[in-house]
Amino acid sequence: MKLSQTFTVVEFLSRSKYGDPERGDDRLVITQNFVAVLDGATETSGARYDGLSSGRFVAEVGAQVLENLDAKITAIEAVQQLNQAVGESLLRVKPDKTPNYSPCFVMVVFSAARGEIWRVGDCQYLLDGKGNNPSLQVDVVTTKLRSLIVRSHLAQGKTIEELLQDDPSQKHLTTYYVLQTVFRNYLEDPFGYGTIDGTRVPDQYIEVIKIPEQTKSIVLASDGYPDLRVSLAESETALSEILAQDPLCYDLYLAQRGLSPDRESFDDRTYVRLELTSI
Repeated sequence: MKLSQTFTVVEFLSRSKYGDPERGDDRLVITQNFVAVLDGATETSGARYDGLSSGRFVAEVGAQVLENLDAKITAIEAVQQLNQAVGESLLRVKPDKTPNYSPCFVMVVFSAARGEIWRVGDCQYLLDGKGNNPSLQVDVVTTKLRSLIVRSHLAQGKTIEELLQDDPSQKHLTTYYVLQTVFRNYLEDPFGYGTIDGTRVPDQYIEVIKIPEQTKSIVLASDGYPDLRVSLAESETALSEILAQDPLCYDLYLAQRGLSPDRESFDDRTYVRLELTSI
């Protein structure tokens, strides 16, 4: 992408799995130089930092850093600044109770000056409708395990409606969610993955995707969209269809949780679409 190109935000949405955006752990950042989606990890203990959920707290810290970054900063330099800010914030602010694991977030960032997409973790992107959005190996394992647990209860006579009211998989999986944090920013294992949590992110976990010059459209999103499309309406429709057919998210799409009486989706979701134009 030439530096003579600029961008326009066409549409965006950031919504929590509960419907109320203030309860979500995602954060959308839009500045003159950067557009970013930050996805804070949902923490099962309910611990809060300065009144915020752990994922929201560190995502807010990250957003403040991104809003003040130098336009031409590199991806590695940006991640270093983000990690430093998160680490300092977690030393300064203590949780109101013991968390099951330390806060973290993943992200996907568009750098206008450098003509690049940066990614740490499992957020998503599309360039003119095409992207490479693989799942983390640790999540593949835990979601398959959750599917097994749900299926075992259905096989024993429970109904989907009963499991939507009380999903027994969550109490079983808490231990595994804690175990998988061992692999954060850890290279010596196939289950390793990158995340912003105040510790060093190995360069291998910082993806830098050069945007081709002819690119016209960029979509950035959190993993709350199981079938990311080139428009917000299409992405929302695809999500609605999956949830209508598989509200427990154990069959058509495997997730760490499904719907419940207080949730409208299986995860927080954030979407932003940009158009690139020459100036």
